[in-house]
Amino acid sequence: MNVTAMGRVNVATPGALVPLSTDPALRVARKAIQSIPALTGKGYIGRSNLVRATLVGVIGILWPNTAGGIADSLVLESQAGTNNSPLSD
Repeated sequence: MNVTAMGRVNVATPGALVPLSTDPALRVARKAIQSIPALTGKGYIGRSNLVRATLVGVIGILWPNTAGGIADSLVLESQAGTNNSPLSD
């Protein structure tokens, strides 16, 4: 298994969709996503059709912890445990 750490992914404009990859052929077995303690604003994780207002396409919401405590996180894993899940969708 190859582990790729993407580091911090910033959202330049609040509410803007930010893809984790632009490579449609990239496949992954697991995605681990975590909010950063002491920052503000919820993080919406979902498909490319995500709409925050209606929650269409939303898989999870990471809540901020502005006090700097434990960060909210989400792990998405392929049912087969193999690289068959597209990262971009």
